[in-house]
Parts: sequence; C-alpha cells; structure tokens
Amino acid sequence: MKYLFFLCLPFLAGAQQADALFGQLVQKFKKVHHYEVLAQIKPNIPMIRILPVRANIQFQYPNSYKIQSAGISILPKNGFSELPQLFSKPNQFTVIASGQETLDGVNTSILTLLPLDNEGDLILAKIWVDATSLLVMKSLITSKTNGSITSTFQYAGEKSWGLPARMTFSMDVKKFKIPKGLATDINRTSRQVDAPQQKGRIEITFSKYKVNG
Repeated sequence: MKYLFFLCLPFLAGAQQADALFGQLVQKFKKVHHYEVLAQIKPNIPMIRILPVRANIQFQYPNSYKIQSAGISILPKNGFSELPQLFSKPNQFTVIASGQETLDGVNTSILTLLPLDNEGDLILAKIWVDATSLLVMKSLITSKTNGSITSTFQYAGEKSWGLPARMTFSMDVKKFKIPKGLATDINRTSRQVDAPQQKGRIEITFSKYKVNG
C-alpha cells in the first residue's frame, strides 16, 4: 500500500497543477466584461471561394457574442465562442494534464477538458497554454455536430487581457456546417469544382479593440 501511495503522488500533483492553471485562466477571462473589435474574416473553404469580409464583433461576459458584417461571415462556433463557454462554466469539466509541447518557440502545457455532461454537444476540448503569460496558444474542440476544429492564436497589444490579434481555424469540411444563406451571398465568387483538399481554414485578424469601455 505504501508503494502504491508513492506511485499515485505524481498523478495527484499533476491533477492539482492542471486545476490550478485552468483556474488562473478562468480568473483572467473574468477580467474582460465587455469588448468590441473590428475583424477581417478570410475563409478558405474547399469548393467555395468567398472574398474577405469585415465585421464588427461585440462580446459581453460571460459568453454572449454579437457579430455584424456586410456579407455572410463564416465563423466556427466550436472554436470562436467555445473557449468563453469553457471558461465561464469551469465546474462543468474535469481538467486533465496532458503533457507539454513547444509551439513556435513557446513552451506550453496541454490541458484536456472533459465535460461532466455526456449528453451535450461537446465531446472534449484540449488547450495549449503558455503558463507564464496565461495565454491560450492553441485549442482543439471536438463536438458531435462539427467534428474537430483546431484554432491557433497570436497575440499583440491586448495580450494582457488574453485577447488575440489573429486566430486561424482548421476544420474538417465534411462535418463543418456552412451557413444556409451562403449560396446567395453577394461576395461569393466561382466555385472550385476540382478542389482536392478536405480541410478548410478561416483566418481572422482583429484590430481596434475597445475593452471594458
């Protein structure tokens, strides 16, 4: 029994560190009560080519978004708004330490979040966290409706709030839901019939943040 207890100690310590790190992220997220930002949305979806769209995005704590754009904006819900959902309801997940990884020269800790409610749409979430700056560098959200969506984050002037200057999404096109009104979007150009790739990308560049104003 004594040997078994000592063997369990590293796992207990890892679980405590994962909970502590996630708790720090939650506290940082709570500091942002409201923000407004301009966004340039550039989709790259196989079979459909759409011109970049400018949008105004407003966020209200804990997880309310309002997006206004001249055309139809394609944003994956399970990547763009899922992190605020996770951070606003930390007691609904089990946090598991899942190793370390270096991303673009930054050492990150990987946290896996498992929902306590098995009946919901979310299957699991993984986030790569720069523990020094308390910044999410990458996320992988897996859901029943949209499959797996990978997001990467780059930061600039608003990193103290944890707000990115750039986000890039990558998703499985077969499972990703395209807005129904897309076929009539005036910004749509010709379809790419022979596009062989099955992965779609959406790049978003943010500018002119107004935080807690």
